[in-house]
Parts: sequence; C-alpha cells; structure tokens
Amino acid sequence: MIEAAVTLPIIFMMLMTIIQFGWAIYAQQTVQEAARQGVRYGVVAQQYPGAVARAAALNFARNAGLGGASAQVLAPGGVAGSDLRLVVTYPVPNLLTFMGLGPMHVTGEATGRMEGW
Repeated sequence: MIEAAVTLPIIFMMLMTIIQFGWAIYAQQTVQEAARQGVRYGVVAQQYPGAVARAAALNFARNAGLGGASAQVLAPGGVAGSDLRLVVTYPVPNLLTFMGLGPMHVTGEATGRMEGW
C-alpha cells in the first residue's frame, strides 16, 4: 500500500508528460501541414491568394482537430513570381498546469511562389 502511494503519483506525472508532449508534437506537425496546404491552394488562386491560403489553412487545421488555430498571411503574393508566405499558430492546452506551466504555442510556416496564368 505504501509503495503504491509513493509510485502512483510519479507514474501519473510521467503519463501526463508523455500525453502532453505527444499532443504538442501532433499539433506542430498539423500546423506545419496546414501552412503547406494553405500555400498550395493560394499560389494557384487567380484572385485573393492570401485569403484563399488563409481559409484553406484554417479549414485543414479545424478538420484535423485544432479548432483554435490562427493563420496570418505575411506576404500576400498576387503577382506571378511573387512569394506567398503563411504562418499558422496553435496554443496547445497544457495538461500540467498544476506544475505552474502555461500553454505551449506551436507554429508552422510555409512559403510558395505564385504561379503565372
């Protein structure tokens, strides 16, 4: 009984840490892919490529389970040969708040060159 009282909190903390970092890694990979997908849609858009890229990235992130993601267009593109740059961020909720840690923010960024029509 005493052994369980000593080891269970340690095992619980280890389990929560593993889940937290797994969630953070999933979120990082997802926001990176959302940025890539957004840029892929934006570079072939004939009108409003920045808006198309942002909408596609947010849609991808939402469908992947990251409903609180945000996207920002850093370079709007618009002219053939110009760059379209997009950043997607997501605040990963922290399961370890009782340790005094705040939320982690993961970021994915992608750049693409506008296609000419």
